[in-house]
Order: sequence, then structure tokens, then C-alpha cells
Amino acid sequence: IINKGHQTEKNIIQGVSGVAGDILDCMTGEVYLYQSVGLLEDLTETAKEMGFDVSKTYPAVRSLLEVSGRQYGFPRNISVIFYWANVDAFERVGMSAPPDVWTVEEFERIGKQFVQASNKAGEPQSVYLNRNITYGTRWQLARSMGLDFYNETMTKSNFDHPIYHEVCEITYGWINDLNIIPTKAEAEALTADSSVTRVEIHLFAKGNFGLMNAGRYGLMYFRQVGPYNLSISEFPHKGYRNTFISGGAEAVYAGSKHKDLAVYFMKFLSSEAFNRGIVENGDGLPPIPKYAESKEFLYPEKYPNEWGLHGRGTEMAKEIAIPYSFSPFMLAKTLVRLEQKAFDKLITDRSSIEDALSALDKAVETEIERKANESTESLEHYQKLLKIQAEIDRLRSWGEMVPLELISNPFYKRYYVEKGWALPEGNEG
Repeated sequence: IINKGHQTEKNIIQGVSGVAGDILDCMTGEVYLYQSVGLLEDLTETAKEMGFDVSKTYPAVRSLLEVSGRQYGFPRNISVIFYWANVDAFERVGMSAPPDVWTVEEFERIGKQFVQASNKAGEPQSVYLNRNITYGTRWQLARSMGLDFYNETMTKSNFDHPIYHEVCEITYGWINDLNIIPTKAEAEALTADSSVTRVEIHLFAKGNFGLMNAGRYGLMYFRQVGPYNLSISEFPHKGYRNTFISGGAEAVYAGSKHKDLAVYFMKFLSSEAFNRGIVENGDGLPPIPKYAESKEFLYPEKYPNEWGLHGRGTEMAKEIAIPYSFSPFMLAKTLVRLEQKAFDKLITDRSSIEDALSALDKAVETEIERKANESTESLEHYQKLLKIQAEIDRLRSWGEMVPLELISNPFYKRYYVEKGWALPEGNEG
């Protein structure tokens, strides 16, 4: 029996009560959450013996499957997020599809041109470059300027940093100055509510939105309703190209009475049959990378309009994709809620950027400290990480190399190596 995903609280209550399913379906970041309350079976040795250890999937998702170097899950699919572009919508107004890689300045110029050409003067605006600016878009943009929303040890937020102020100024301008992104009210007027729905996909197919942020899984909808003439673009950057990698994962419930059967299901996730199923149905990238290099993946016989698209997501997964950062002292959904609340206030001019981000930073700090003080073990871990952070700060201030093992934030692990501030893993000596 598999516990259904998207029901985190219910799954935890059932697990702690001893009645969870044999397999826990984990969304991005939930492997760590479930393991932190003792719900998951340590699969490290079993996975190596049965061939579904973390070395079999994309290196970038390793931090989503392991806790303190021990494996607790394996992916059922991989999502790399980017912009899909409706090529016909751009060509209708005499424009080429957006470039594969673009800067923020290019994004703004193209967006302004597209919106001006697509909307009739004197009539209400109905065409935008993209439907909304998500928290992920803001966090990706900050990363492109060298800043993650947590510090290196994920013991403090960076929301009150000058770079994040700039991120909010940029995205504020997209909505309120350039009008290439609708306000929340304008988006809801078009799509009936504020969530990602099939209505949004239909409007993307019609050309009301030139872009849609999603992963390869978007094809499951586009194959039904369009658009059929598509291209892919990375998110706009300000120097450091990056995107997020995530996906669903399965884990074995520690209280399962059928662990022997449960681990066989985990092994099935690495099988040819399962991976070819993901290749065919379009639900993200297959967990085993070699199947994303097959002819069936790159050139699906039923969908010749998609030839040349599928491999781009795989390239991003290998070259620029980095997982979200998950602090041991902050629930991801709490962080998202607090950040979105702050952005909604500043974007509607109910607060200045400075006041909104200062309040957000304090709220996150309060939550981290509250969580750290929940138990003696948690407090000891928090204090240990604070000392590590102080050492990282000291080394950086003196321009010295930072040992990679000191860094727990997956973004900074990649960023420090690429900036030459730390040696790659395995080369610390």
C-alpha cells in the first residue's frame, strides 16, 4: 500500500500512529521531513545490493534522497523547471521564439515587445508574457546573482539581503511598470482563480500567455490541448545560470510489516519497464538518466512536433539544475507561505520592499529559533551549525578556501566550487 502524496500532515499522523502505508510517496523535500520524525527505513545498504542507490540517478537530486549521507528514498520521476514558449503566439506578432538562454534585460525587452504587439490599443490587456511570478522564480533569480534564500548552513535566511531587495524591485517592475506579468487580480480575471489550472493551459495554448513555467510534465497537458509548436527557454539570469530540480520520490515506511516487498517496489523504480513508462507518458524525466538519452525519449514516434525538445531538460538536469534548500529548522511550506505573504504586500504597495523583507527575515529567524529549541538534540545540532557558519564566514572574510563538507546548502555547495572558493568533493586534500 502506498500513502498518497500531497497529504503531508495526514501521512505523518498515520506514520507516527503506526498505520501508514508500506511505501510513503514523498514530494520534494519530504524525505528529510519524514526521516526527521523517524518514519523512514534506512535503505543505504539495501539500495546498493539491489541496484537503486543514489549513484543510479542524477547527482543533483542526491540531497533530496539522503540525510547525513544515508539514503532514505529513490525518485519516481525528476522535474527540471524552465519556460515553455508558445512559438505560434510569438510568430503571430512577427517575433521569433525567445532564446534558449537569456538575461533579465533580454527577458524584459522581449516581454515588452510581445505584450505591446499582442494587445490592441484602447482595449483591456489580455495577453501577457507569463501568468505569474512564483516564489521559485524569485529564488532562481536571486541564485543567479549568487544568493540563496538560506545561508550556507541553512540556519538563517537571506531575505533581508540587498540582492533579494533587488530581486523584488525587478519582479515588481515586471508586474507594475512593464505590465508583462499580470497582477494577481488580472490573472484571476483570466483564469478564474489563483492556482495553476487547466484554464491556464488553455490560455497558454491560445496565446494569452507567451510562456508557461513547468517541466517536461507539461507535455501531458499540451498533448491534449496544445500548443503544439513549442520551444524551451531557461529562466532569465543575471550572471549565474541555474534552475531548480525536484520531483517525486518513494520511501519505505519504517513501521511497515512488508519491508521485503516494499524494497522490491523501490527496485522497480530503477527498472527498464518503469523508466520507459516515464519516457512514454511525459511525466518528467525518468529517474535513471540513460533512458533520457534513448531514441524513444529524444524522438517520440507519436509526437514529431516534440523532436529537439526533450533533451534540453536533461541537459539542464546535468549542467545547471540545483535542488531547493531545506532547512532542518523550517518547514518548506511555512517558508513559502511567509515569503509569498511578504511579496503580496510589497507588490500591492501595502508595504515598502524594505519593510516587507525586514519583517519576513525576522519571521523566518523566529521560526528557525523556535524549531531549534524544540528538543535538546535539535538545539545541539543548531548550535553546532552556528559554529560551522562562523567558521565559513571567517574563511570567506580572509579569502581562504572553504572545505566543502562544512556547507550543507546544496546551492552553495555548487556555487562555491564553480567560483573557486571550495574544492570539488573528493579533492579536499
